[in-house]
Amino acid sequence: MKKMIIFSLALFAASISFSQNIRIGFNAGIAMANYKVTADNVSIKGDTKTGITLGMVVDVPVSDHVSFQPALNYVQKGLKNTDGTGTSMIKDESTVNLLEIPLNLLFNSRGKSGNFFVGAGPSIAFGISGKNKTTYSDGTPEESSKLKFGNTDQDDLKGLDLGANFLSGYCFKGGFQVSVNYNLGLNNLVPKPVDSEKVKSHYIGIKLGFMLNGGKEKKK
Repeated sequence: MKKMIIFSLALFAASISFSQNIRIGFNAGIAMANYKVTADNVSIKGDTKTGITLGMVVDVPVSDHVSFQPALNYVQKGLKNTDGTGTSMIKDESTVNLLEIPLNLLFNSRGKSGNFFVGAGPSIAFGISGKNKTTYSDGTPEESSKLKFGNTDQDDLKGLDLGANFLSGYCFKGGFQVSVNYNLGLNNLVPKPVDSEKVKSHYIGIKLGFMLNGGKEKKK
């Protein structure tokens, strides 16, 4: 897995020197995440968990209206679940922190006041830390444990989360940017699945950002 992280970071860094007309931007926002759990052919979802996301993007022009935009993001995923009522409620909450690299291909409108953009691409994310927390309404002490990433029976989730990313937004001439993305997890995150056991992630990100160079391409 360390080799995959190094390779992905190298790919991200290489894109920075790919073109003289690149633009670099930064963004921050919220990630509304959940996991879909399937067992015995029955699928369930927890309650949506809201976390934070921070990122850096590199926009590489391919043509007047098309650009390649890799990004390096910190994303909080997870889920919440509540059982019981009144004084016998049990709340489970999982937080998963990941380093994510989406590789988006964008179409840009290039308007006079700014540009609308829409695009999609694959993403690869690496679990870096996580925590499970259980609280009880009857006064029982809170329980918590760290998530373990790997591919053995002793691990909670696979460390590698592959996905498909869909992105849309608007970048003003001054460089201010607003965007929304949807990321759909594609691989099963259960380390050692039995029968139909599956866990897959998904999240919606809402971000505000700023593109350097006024959101404009540099002239050659």
